[in-house]
Amino acid sequence: MSVKEIMVNHEWGALKEVIVGSAYFYIPGEFPEYMRPWLSDLAVERFTKTCGGSIEEKLPELWKEQVDQIQTAIDLLEERGIKVHQCEKPNEEELTFFGEGEFLRLSMYPRDEIVVIGNNYIETSLQNQGRRSTKWAIRRTLNDRLENSDAQIVAMPEPFPYSGGSYLESGDVFLLGKDILVGHSGNGSNAAGIAWLKRYLGDEYRIHEVKLSSNFLHLDCVLCTPREGLAIICKEAFVDGIPPLLEDWKLIEVSVEDAETKQACNNLVIDEKTIMVPSELPELIKDLEDAGQEVIATPFSSMIWQGGSFRCWHHPLVRESAI
Repeated sequence: MSVKEIMVNHEWGALKEVIVGSAYFYIPGEFPEYMRPWLSDLAVERFTKTCGGSIEEKLPELWKEQVDQIQTAIDLLEERGIKVHQCEKPNEEELTFFGEGEFLRLSMYPRDEIVVIGNNYIETSLQNQGRRSTKWAIRRTLNDRLENSDAQIVAMPEPFPYSGGSYLESGDVFLLGKDILVGHSGNGSNAAGIAWLKRYLGDEYRIHEVKLSSNFLHLDCVLCTPREGLAIICKEAFVDGIPPLLEDWKLIEVSVEDAETKQACNNLVIDEKTIMVPSELPELIKDLEDAGQEVIATPFSSMIWQGGSFRCWHHPLVRESAI
């Protein structure tokens, strides 16, 4: 595969190049109540302590642990020959673009702001106004790489200033070849965003809307597909039952509690045989090994409590797989 290509077709394609997050997370002066339904009690407690500042400023020991655990994960990826781009932090202009309002800001989870489907590189459209600013940090990080690629780059229409419009968040998007699952919990992607994706991709792809409980933010909070035929799943999150595409698959089930508080479904697939999982999930690690997967286990507790883990932390730019 040419180094200039951008290409992702399957969740389990062999990972060759990726963008990952950096340890920056700012909480506005008042705790964002809309986040409460999908956060653990520990997250609410820590974010409340952080209000009006960043984790680096308000919880420096925890922030240092985040930096260390992120670097360890990057090292493990690079040891396998994977090209890693770490997302730059937002600069002052980006942080203040939306005015003086108090908004959530972060560069820790670059998953949602972009989605790569085939060689389509799409800047998505997020519900949360503050999080939209992360796209500029991602642009700066990947600018040279994308300019020298074959990527078809497009940005979704910017939503209305505070509410309304088409929302598509990549944590909801799962690539199973020409079949694409898109979660819809009411907290991330919406019907208009899913319709936009259908129009943009055209008849080449089949888009399947997956309705989720509003207790979860995205589809990747309740689903992981380490290889074709194997899924990690929190069944209770699926309003209409398991998606038909997955009905004949082997399912490793996790509880609602583990999906919510430990992000047990939110893992990083290296290839169809290998997956990176937080070492804080020993039962899941054993289940995956029993299912024939090689598991790379590394600590990620400093990140998990925030409501996102390894899948939120990365977005693939190149995965090799046949389609």
